[in-house]
Amino acid sequence: MKRRDFLKSGPIAAAAAVASGTCLASDSNRDDISKYAPTSLSPEFKVNSSGELEANPDQRMAFSMCFGCYSTCAVRARIDNASDQVVRVAGNPYGAAALTTPMDLATPPREAFQKLSAVADQGLANRATLCGRGNSVVDAFNDPHRITQCLKRVGKRGEDKWQTISYEQLLEEVTEGGDLFGEGPVAGLKKIHRNNALANPDFPDFGPSRNQLLGTACKNQFARKQFFDRFLFKSWGTPNHGVKSAYCGVSSGSMGITSASAIDINHCEFAIFIGSNPGLVSDNANISARRMGNALTSRKNFKYVIIDPILRASTPAASHENSEWIPVRTGSDTALMFAMLQYIINQERYNADFLSIANQKAAETFGEVNHSNATYLVVRDKDHPLYNQFLTASAIGLGDENTQVVIDKASGLPVASSTMKKAKLLFNGQLSLTDGSSVMVETAFSLLKKRVNEKTMDDYANHCQIPVAKIEALAKEFTSHGRKAGIVNYTGISVPDSIQFEMALTTLNAMNGSSNAKGGTSYHNGSTMSGKYNITAAPLYDLMAFEHTRLEGFSAERFGNYEESHEYREKVRKGLPPYPANNPWLVNDKPLHNSGSHLIAHANKDPYQFKAWINWSSNPIYGCPGLANQVEESIKDPGQLGLMIAVDAYLNETNQYADYFVPDLVQYEQWSMARMGSSLVVGESACAPIVEPRTVKNQHNQPVCMEQFVIDIAKRLELKGFGENAFKDVQGKPCALHTPEDFYVRLYANLAHSGKPLPNPTADDLKLTSVDRLTTQFSERLKPEELGPTLFMLTRGGRYEPLQSLYEGEFFHKSLRKPFQHQIYNEKMTRRKDSYTGQPFEGLPVFDVHRFWDGTPVRELWSEEDYPYLLSTFKSHMRSPYSVALPRITALGEENFIQMHQDDAARQSLKTGDKARLTFPNGESIEGIIQADKGTAQNTVSIAHGYGHTAFGARDIFIDDERRPGLKSRAGGISTNAISAGDPTCRGASLMRESRSGAAIRHSIPLRVEKV
Repeated sequence: MKRRDFLKSGPIAAAAAVASGTCLASDSNRDDISKYAPTSLSPEFKVNSSGELEANPDQRMAFSMCFGCYSTCAVRARIDNASDQVVRVAGNPYGAAALTTPMDLATPPREAFQKLSAVADQGLANRATLCGRGNSVVDAFNDPHRITQCLKRVGKRGEDKWQTISYEQLLEEVTEGGDLFGEGPVAGLKKIHRNNALANPDFPDFGPSRNQLLGTACKNQFARKQFFDRFLFKSWGTPNHGVKSAYCGVSSGSMGITSASAIDINHCEFAIFIGSNPGLVSDNANISARRMGNALTSRKNFKYVIIDPILRASTPAASHENSEWIPVRTGSDTALMFAMLQYIINQERYNADFLSIANQKAAETFGEVNHSNATYLVVRDKDHPLYNQFLTASAIGLGDENTQVVIDKASGLPVASSTMKKAKLLFNGQLSLTDGSSVMVETAFSLLKKRVNEKTMDDYANHCQIPVAKIEALAKEFTSHGRKAGIVNYTGISVPDSIQFEMALTTLNAMNGSSNAKGGTSYHNGSTMSGKYNITAAPLYDLMAFEHTRLEGFSAERFGNYEESHEYREKVRKGLPPYPANNPWLVNDKPLHNSGSHLIAHANKDPYQFKAWINWSSNPIYGCPGLANQVEESIKDPGQLGLMIAVDAYLNETNQYADYFVPDLVQYEQWSMARMGSSLVVGESACAPIVEPRTVKNQHNQPVCMEQFVIDIAKRLELKGFGENAFKDVQGKPCALHTPEDFYVRLYANLAHSGKPLPNPTADDLKLTSVDRLTTQFSERLKPEELGPTLFMLTRGGRYEPLQSLYEGEFFHKSLRKPFQHQIYNEKMTRRKDSYTGQPFEGLPVFDVHRFWDGTPVRELWSEEDYPYLLSTFKSHMRSPYSVALPRITALGEENFIQMHQDDAARQSLKTGDKARLTFPNGESIEGIIQADKGTAQNTVSIAHGYGHTAFGARDIFIDDERRPGLKSRAGGISTNAISAGDPTCRGASLMRESRSGAAIRHSIPLRVEKV
């Protein structure tokens, strides 16, 4: 309904129009409301006067998943039978992200849907919801710029000219190569894979020619990502695989740092959200907002603080007594963490009982579920082989080299860290070793106390622009609620010292001992069934039972120990100083490879250039800050990149340079399985296609998609793991993999039968949830006894473990928590070296100014005089880089703004509505509209992400000489990623990155602002 018609209908009719579209209806004494709301949908179900559920004969319901963001919520969808279109989506009542108390799997779907209705006043309490973005993604099906055909470029890369070709022609050309564009010979995938020569003889440690295939993807599609990885890693065998997570938040889980996943809002009394907003951009907006709403309305003792450079919608005036926004200068969060730690430690406001426990067994004896290494002794003699590492029990005659040493609290004597007694937190002194020598040692906690006191509280306050009194009040409040307090951030802070921030933040949580505590912070065990059970290998099908191709060589972005590289060995052999390395090496122990870093290596021709690139469902040119202006020329040139294949539903800023385009499925057309972000419940959503895919079909009448493409490529190349004998069942019988169903049906069967197998569904379950439409596909691939439990799982939209409670006593239920050791001192870091200086990294967090890779302070090269402001970016409530394709989202605002504090704007003679130019240290600039108020931290420029597209439907494209006009709504606003600066202390093209994890830097980039 148009807005004017909606308003004309009057407030009562308007309310009826809203209600009719979202609720299940009862037929008792209701007027026909179609005259008030002529465009409203008819109800998905009705509950008649007898209390019976009646399905809508014109629609069907099916369970699926939402990819409107990366929370991957379980949903129920309404499909119009005549058009096969999804017309409305809502929450899955079995899914933990849609309901505070999800329904048990034993509840039949018919009963579950009855409970959603208004009958017996159950509907509001059981309302299974989905956020606004999730409700808008149905627009993606018929988007005018969605590509559903196979395309081949016409003309030069990036000219937006394409021709449709058959899928079979595409397969032939990308596999065999040849003079495909009249530009000279192009090496096909077959030639690249079968070339056994080194990719670059000057860098033999970077492996064979097959490593010159780059694969990039979005890791958050989980099961589909596993399928893509099967091809790249296990079958093809390339280490070069980039994901978007590395330019979104990789620093939040690297180098042994265990970051809290969520705060238990259900029972928390004081919560701090830093760099994030609950219910807006946290891991699951739907359930987070529901929990926040419940806490604010039902518990007067709940308070929360948001620490962020920009004020967003989570601190409304109506709840100002319970919430507070504290503006922080972007990139200075580590200073705040250090200041809070200083106050807490100096005032002895920490949980000494928790921190004094040295091992997991002792923790359980003392009624804890986690422990820390705060009491472990660190060797402080520089000449000792264990300098800056933990003193081992073997060195002192108390045990083996894998056990550490602590000081017994009662006796004051050294004992093994396996002790069942409490240990001293503060100690330093000499200890005698078994070889007769002595060594200076100090506890991790003592070192931490010294570290946070290296600067004054005034120093920290001046750096983060938060008054000392406010910091002290914050630290005092944080430690005034026992375990019912916590601090979290989301996806990392993405600044040059983000690892230091993450170390300090998780240490702050350890001060309360709130990890996995009721009302504290959740450190979950993955919250997935696939994490609990190895469902790719058991119990029915071993999907990985094939001969894997061995990975050879380092990745092109240089992940690994520099000291093991050919470059290092050659320098040593020639008597040259081995440090610095020619290029930065990354030492994250769990690499989430940065797509942007791979493309930087390609642009620099170091260690080599890629011969082929498959980009699936990813957009690094748009998403990775500072990348585009440094690598586009090397991508556009076929002489530098021989073959580029895009697999997606859209021609985005990256895919526009492809030679070939393989259309992929959008949600509700896919097979997929994933966890639900922040649900706190162990579970996995699983779905099969609920509508007919719109993509072109191959000669076997299979929809073209990513999975079908890599299957067919692998078969043409005769790679293992695809085609006949692709894997085995647990009896050793071979199984074929020719279609996506061949894989996912068996994967789902494993999930349904893990642990205690699920029961069989009823005929009514199958019909009511439309799973009856899938029975043939499943029965053709499963044994009869495997069929029922697998289909039962789909009639619930996944598998979720039943829990009477999230808790056991004062902690999370054991199935939801991860036993771990808080790393007060991170010994793992001390065993890795900086590839520039050759010095080991420190085991404690470090507070310092931001620095480039070579150690030069950022402000030494990019002075405050020339660039007085710092950049901060944020994600708005609904907008994302991909939601630009959704009219219901772009209608909320086609443009973002340059947001500044009004005093900063006034100094530049700017006010709201003025046009301004932002200039970065690399000389690049961008123009936008100013929004000046008090909602942004001073000295900060804050800009929402997801705007300023130059492709993705923002401009005209030509397919078969037919013009598809660009949409103005997709080009609105600005994107700082396209112009953000690189690291000038690196050779050639570069990114601003965190030096250890490789996380791209989105915040704290200096810039200047000028009126246009």
